Amino acid sequence: MTLPSRVQKVLDDWHINYSVSQASPSMSNEPSSDSLSNNLTQLAILEDELGQVQVIYPAHRILDLNKMQAQTTRSFTAMDHAKVEKIRQGLNLEAIPALPQVTGFETFVDASLLQQDDIVMLLGKEHELHIGKTDFQTLIGNARIGEYCVDIPSTQIPGAQWAQKDQQEIHHAIKNFTELRIHQRLEETLDMPPMPETAQRIIDLRMDEDAETEELAILVERDPGLSAQVISWANSPYYGVSGSITNIQEAVIRVLGFDLVINLALGLSLGRTLSVPKAGPRGYLPYWQQSVYCAALMAELCKTLPRENRPSQGLAYLSGLLHNFGYLILGHVFPPHFLMVNRHIDANPNVNRYFIEQHLLDITREQISSSLLKQWHLPEDVCRAIRYQNEPNYIGEDHILSGLLFVTSRLLRQQQMNDSPLEAIPQSIIHRLGLDMTMAQEALERVMDAKDDLQEMARQLDQG
Repeated sequence: MTLPSRVQKVLDDWHINYSVSQASPSMSNEPSSDSLSNNLTQLAILEDELGQVQVIYPAHRILDLNKMQAQTTRSFTAMDHAKVEKIRQGLNLEAIPALPQVTGFETFVDASLLQQDDIVMLLGKEHELHIGKTDFQTLIGNARIGEYCVDIPSTQIPGAQWAQKDQQEIHHAIKNFTELRIHQRLEETLDMPPMPETAQRIIDLRMDEDAETEELAILVERDPGLSAQVISWANSPYYGVSGSITNIQEAVIRVLGFDLVINLALGLSLGRTLSVPKAGPRGYLPYWQQSVYCAALMAELCKTLPRENRPSQGLAYLSGLLHNFGYLILGHVFPPHFLMVNRHIDANPNVNRYFIEQHLLDITREQISSSLLKQWHLPEDVCRAIRYQNEPNYIGEDHILSGLLFVTSRLLRQQQMNDSPLEAIPQSIIHRLGLDMTMAQEALERVMDAKDDLQEMARQLDQG
């Protein structure tokens, strides 16, 4: 491979010995945190009111902006992606390597990187540059060396200890939040909104084995906003019904079915309880867009599973609709921490935000939302699916539903339709589900073919 002229000049000027190799398959796309080698470097460009800096650190670690602020007294945020792209294009590079001299920005280097004998940096999707530790130390001679990163938390937990882990982490997180807001009472710190009355009635109806369509129709009709959404859903081209649906009973009987309507109504009612945060991470896809696509694909994938593994399609749909409910809770109940998490997500695009939340808050949005939904008496299987959707090693109760959520989010990420990490789906989870990946891809194609209809549904929900 011929090196870019800018990179070649730096290496020649500094008399650096190097080698170039093919990038490993796990690094050829956006790397995931569980597939990164210890000597692969990551370059982050940050900025504040004083200017731009670059940080070079191991790609398998989390860049902690709080630690940087403690050591530099500067409050950095990640540079906007469009600005980074402009810099990259100006340098005529496929990717900006972790060489301080390429950009000329003030440089910070995480000390743990210097424990590696072979420093590896990506030159693009297909090639990586290898530099020995001594030569790398020469290149970073003017950089500030410090402890700017933390390790990604481990998720290797024996099956029987998942529930115990949650209890410990929730207790620790509550203590942590209380200390961070020491001037406020605990009740204020964890002030969760009450269960909406309509949602509680829907749950009661859902638990009634003798409930009939007429009772559901009457309940939905009492909420004008909810009624309008269900009618709109039933009239969507996505369901391919001829004629116009004008009332809830018709929507239930002719189009959606009792199970889907009751889960849809419950998801909508809960989703409207909390306002969608305005200040999400840069590039964040709208909350309802992610919810609608996830629910649709969950329902489609559910049909492809072997009958003995197949969960209720209604529960699969509801799990998809509420899969990111913790995002609303973080934004509504913990706004300062929500902003802090978003700053770190922006600064660590290579790391699953699940680990970032675990590091910063000692708890994840999945743990927060599943805990609240459990208090609200939602079905246990839905709560567990939401809690363990990012834990591919989880094999406890309802692991089929949580595993299906894991697969769904990764398939949608391939289409850039959600914010999950771009990572391979482990064969172990495919095997546990009994999932045929050819059929899964066909299900994904069906959902993507209905993109216009789903986008319209999401738009209506966002306005509702």
